Formats: sequence, C-alpha cells, structure tokens
Amino acid sequence: LLAAAGRALAELELGSAPGEAQGPWREFVVLGRDAGSRLVHWLNDLIYCAEAERWVATDFAVPEATDAAWRIRARGVSVEQAPSQVKAATFHDLRFVALPDGLEAEIVLDV
Repeated sequence: LLAAAGRALAELELGSAPGEAQGPWREFVVLGRDAGSRLVHWLNDLIYCAEAERWVATDFAVPEATDAAWRIRARGVSVEQAPSQVKAATFHDLRFVALPDGLEAEIVLDV
C-alpha cells in the first residue's frame, strides 16, 4: 500500500510516466499514532521533497513496517521545476482499513 500510494502521487505530480529512478536510495522513517496518520505523514514527506528539492520519488521498498513506525526507501527523478500539483495529504475523510487479503486506504489530497 505504501509503495502504491507513492507511485500514485508520482503520477499526479509528473502527469506522465516518471522515467527510470536515478541516484541513491533515500530512507524515510515515518511515525504517527496509527496507520492512517502515518500514511498522511508519508505522503506529505514525498510532497515536501517534490516541492522543496524538485525530486519526485517513483520507486519504493518497504523493509520495515511496524505498529510504531514505517521505514521506507525511495529512489526518484529530479525535475526542472517543482510539480506544484499537490499541496498536501489531509486527514479529511481519511480511511485506512485492514482487510483479510491486504490493506485499503482512501485519502484526500489538497490540490
């Protein structure tokens, strides 16, 4: 789910196929009171990187995801200009559900 959310955000920000990820892996440690809040923080970390660093994460690995923290690795692409497509991931109508065969989430993005 974390990788899928990251890829979906990259599609929104880039508006097309992202190309091949370049450079070294970056590591993110995401904390939050529950899985839904960690998802919001995770996407906001990626949005910050796109806006402040002009770097869009496109390739993801999740070596550790516990009830306390998520450790996520990402590689991506540098862009000429900040995408400015998404302002923030929000808690508005946030839904994060554990299903018998996986996870499902719904999150509202401020664009």
